[in-house]
Amino acid sequence: MIFKKNNFIAILSVAFLLLGITIVGRHYIPPDETRYLAVAWDMWLHQDYLVPHLNHLPYSHKPPLLFWIINFGWYLFGINDWWPRCIPFLFSLGSIFFVNKISEKLWPKNSHIGLMASLLLLASSVWAVYSSALMFDMMLTFFTCLGVLGIVTSLKEENSQGYLYLVIAFAGGLLAKGPTILLQLLPLALTAPWWCEQKKIAWRSWYSAFAISFLVGIAILLCWAIPAGISGGAQYQHDIFWGQTANRMVNSFAHNRPQWWYLEMAPLLIFPWFFVPSFWKLIFQRSSKKLSEGLKFSMAWFFPVFVAFSFISGKQVHYLLPIYPALALMIASEFDRIKKIAWYDHVAIALPLIIVGAVFYYLNMTHRMNDSAPWMNALPIQSSFILMSGALLLFIWKVKDKILFLWKLVTTNILVIGFLFLGVIYQTGNAYDLRKVSHAIKAIEDQHLPLAYLGNYAGQFDFIGRLNNPPQVLTSAQLFNWTKENAEGRVIITFDGEPDFEKIKPEYTSWYRGSHIAILS
Repeated sequence: MIFKKNNFIAILSVAFLLLGITIVGRHYIPPDETRYLAVAWDMWLHQDYLVPHLNHLPYSHKPPLLFWIINFGWYLFGINDWWPRCIPFLFSLGSIFFVNKISEKLWPKNSHIGLMASLLLLASSVWAVYSSALMFDMMLTFFTCLGVLGIVTSLKEENSQGYLYLVIAFAGGLLAKGPTILLQLLPLALTAPWWCEQKKIAWRSWYSAFAISFLVGIAILLCWAIPAGISGGAQYQHDIFWGQTANRMVNSFAHNRPQWWYLEMAPLLIFPWFFVPSFWKLIFQRSSKKLSEGLKFSMAWFFPVFVAFSFISGKQVHYLLPIYPALALMIASEFDRIKKIAWYDHVAIALPLIIVGAVFYYLNMTHRMNDSAPWMNALPIQSSFILMSGALLLFIWKVKDKILFLWKLVTTNILVIGFLFLGVIYQTGNAYDLRKVSHAIKAIEDQHLPLAYLGNYAGQFDFIGRLNNPPQVLTSAQLFNWTKENAEGRVIITFDGEPDFEKIKPEYTSWYRGSHIAILS
């Protein structure tokens, strides 16, 4: 068995607890999650499973796998809000399963590595957040882990099963997020002669089989892409076959950040792993003895991809999700060398939480948070006390066993996720929960009144309001003529600052992200 039964139940329970906290703490957050829901909703309404659409235009930014899975769940369970939230969670669990399978093959004499890597993933706040986020990266992580398992299996066991894993990984990864799956797997394959200690491997034959697996994956992708390109038109063909990927790799549309940005964000990206002094002590005091096969494998999986993404202009936290399992295995292999947990490890885990809680309390008491967004002043001060009290309890809870300490890190993450989702995001009310405004928009649609949106519309109300058609998109120059021609119409407007609602007398208004939204008649 991969896990002992008790560990399996405990890990599954924690995963579901984290999912429950995130579901209770927030609804679908604009603009990304609501955009992908709008594309899936359009697919459902028009029964067009070949070419995704947004605002009646072909949507070329992402391949269709996520939208297909959402629609498949709606077909099985009916239209609902909960199924799309479960999709990244299921892929997250699958990734943890594959991590344990990988560890079995690379650390066959140490069953603790797989368990420790699993606990490290559960202890990661970034992993927990994106395990319930309706985005493409956890799907990509799943197929990356499957592909890595395929590489390891084909090298260690020399059977065709590994290549089958690779074919599914390439096809699934291409349909999930495009060619980035090759960036995730190719460096590990190219460095295999360095990290793999298996003897008598015919490398030329193995690389040929790897290439064939990739080509079969491309062939599966083309079974969708060719008819979709024909149906979607010339511009859609260009975008799905070349435009979007090339532009993002060289000069991203957004999220353009310096090469060192990921290193700057390391304390947040690998919280709470980052705050374990004993681990860093091991790293800096590491002897020059031969690296183990598993450690070299983890390094070959993590570092080339990390460096590549650092040089790509567009950077987001979730772009690194597919290499979190590699980092977890790398840390686990080193963490296993720790003889006991020191007192300063407990201090280092609790101190950042106490500082965050104290800063939150200070900003709340001095009303300084209101400068950033109008809803911030409504955040309850009790959240800071809960966070600081939890941190003190974590400090008091002294453990010396390294496995128990990892469970302590998991508990730390539960506290952090609870604070973030229940103490902050949940308290923002309608700012990031679009159900109320979406239902108001649906009521206007049901009255068959003309409806427009001023600015760039990303489909944020389509699914949540179950709209049959998106609002007409207007520019500022078009607004006057549209209102003149549609005297009974309604216009949805978002504001950057604090509007004078007494003067404009909106039909509906509420917070919206960092500012306000209004429906004007």
